[in-house]
Amino acid sequence: MRFLVALPLLLAACAPAVFPARTLPDTVAALPFAADTAHLRVVVMGDQGTGTDVQWRVAAAMREVCAAQGCDLGVALGDNFYPAGPKSLDSTLFRDRFEVPYGPLKVPFLVVPGNHDESWLFGGDGADSRGADVQVAYAKVNPQWVMPARTYRAPVGTLAEFFAVDTSPLAAYLPPRRADERQGGAWDVAQRAWLTGALAASHARWKLVLGHHPLFSNSAHGDAGQYDGLGLSFQRGDGVRQLYTLACGRADLLLSGHDHALEVFGPQPECPGTWTAVSGAAGKPSSPGGGTRAAAFEAYGKPGFMVLDVTPDALTVQVYMLDGAGAAVLAHTQVITPRP
Repeated sequence: MRFLVALPLLLAACAPAVFPARTLPDTVAALPFAADTAHLRVVVMGDQGTGTDVQWRVAAAMREVCAAQGCDLGVALGDNFYPAGPKSLDSTLFRDRFEVPYGPLKVPFLVVPGNHDESWLFGGDGADSRGADVQVAYAKVNPQWVMPARTYRAPVGTLAEFFAVDTSPLAAYLPPRRADERQGGAWDVAQRAWLTGALAASHARWKLVLGHHPLFSNSAHGDAGQYDGLGLSFQRGDGVRQLYTLACGRADLLLSGHDHALEVFGPQPECPGTWTAVSGAAGKPSSPGGGTRAAAFEAYGKPGFMVLDVTPDALTVQVYMLDGAGAAVLAHTQVITPRP
């Protein structure tokens, strides 16, 4: 039935369209850190917004780790709400699935949207960026939710800078409702230009790109450009691969979710000089999808999250998984040294 509903849209995606060139504003998120900040701890979650017991248990484990070791900042890597994102600011989803579980952490969260947040005709189709617009609006009423635009950067002095991108229109299961957001469209070209320029202009010691969809993954969805074994370029994530490639060798770490797994990959031949990590197990962990890419660490079917410990000398990725009692257990530590 979904295919029959979507068929006219799929056919329309093949029709040529011309849109005026666009330029995305260079939106900067203001964070409460001193310019000389030399140590930063960042708790990283993704695909958390299920409203299930798993979400509550992972949130509790995050609070446990942050209470014991300290956390300064959070990152939410999309699919902040399932099966679809809020349609208005008065939705109780904001309270129930963000404010209640993560408010007690008392740290700001850098947020990016996911395909479920941008649902149109069915949950997770990723084709309606109006869902992301609602979440941008929410950032104006809750300072803990940092999302001043769909694409933005967030510097922490000269220690680190985060670059948030919206990958959902570039890997949607339906042609995006806003036609200029399709792969190769004016919005896609503008986002690529913004990321290229922002990375080049940054003087931060560490550069981290945040996006919902992964560049590399051995789990269910797979690598960008091969998502779900689908045949159409806008569904399989060709545009996501093209966007992230701009960061390869320029960013130190790409962080994503989408696959409900915990994975860390060293620099790959297709992306030299840049580490990638998937932290998408904060709401509904899943099994591997059969990928064979060599990983520094991978875990499937286990709820968890990551913590980044950032100093001028090292960016350390700590992977936490929950044990049978719901306690956070440190499963892997990966030290990333500065690029030459």
